[in-house]
Amino acid sequence: MGRSFNFSIVRLAPGGVRDERINVGLAIFREDGVDVRLPATLGKIRAISGALDQSAIRELAKAIDDRDTEIRTAGIDDPEARVRAIGNLGPIQLSELGTFQSNSLSEYEDRVAAIFRSIVDPEPASRTFRSKKSRLLTDLKKLLRSQRVLAKGDEDIRSHRIVSNYSLAEGLTADLALKNGVMHIVETVDVSSDDATARKAVSDIAVSALVLEQARINFGANGTKTRLVYSAMPTVETAAKTCLEAAEHQGAQLYNWASSADQISLIYSLSKLAIPRETAADRRRRLEQGDGARLKMA
Repeated sequence: MGRSFNFSIVRLAPGGVRDERINVGLAIFREDGVDVRLPATLGKIRAISGALDQSAIRELAKAIDDRDTEIRTAGIDDPEARVRAIGNLGPIQLSELGTFQSNSLSEYEDRVAAIFRSIVDPEPASRTFRSKKSRLLTDLKKLLRSQRVLAKGDEDIRSHRIVSNYSLAEGLTADLALKNGVMHIVETVDVSSDDATARKAVSDIAVSALVLEQARINFGANGTKTRLVYSAMPTVETAAKTCLEAAEHQGAQLYNWASSADQISLIYSLSKLAIPRETAADRRRRLEQGDGARLKMA
């Protein structure tokens, strides 16, 4: 069994009315210190504000290491206690801890890179976003349509039904979206074909993670519920496990389409949130009840 490592997502949360936040790095809590990773460029912080100073953000991230050194010198070694003791450094926050395992330095770097790509720095993924076509998404929409909760072409998010290809930002489109109190965003990853590769799985999950993160930026962490539905060959699923766990750690609820229980849970949870489209029978019953009520009043 590989060695276990605890990690935390480094978040930039300037505060204010909009309560926006964005992931800017990764901190791995090792026995000998904290391994803080930041992307080569912090251009993504412009999603929150054009006035934020990248060099100041890097200095604050470096302060995580300095503060952790003080904490370990004081005899505090437990990773969770270290995260609590570090607290917030200005606008920098640390998420709750996640874990990954590795057997060697190269595997450690691979695991860190996979989490980094899917949660912190997925921008290199293709930005040629398209109306996604996959068997998984087709089947999912078919089931939602049978429940009368999939929006028609002339209906938008205000219909309180589930809309397809919901635009979040330029080049970023969610597979499915529903507005009911909060925004419910659903992304699908289908790598179930025989020619699917681990690289494609990681890439597709990274793109979906970027879409889900953009939704959280747009609507706030408390105003967004995210779901990631995946279908994968067993070998590919094993290779992509770290990315899936990273997406889950970020707040996405995972659904394995190969599981009947997961399918039922997903369709039920979405259907009960949406307003079903009225059938001809429903309309006739409503009109008859309205006529009956008017006759009683007369």
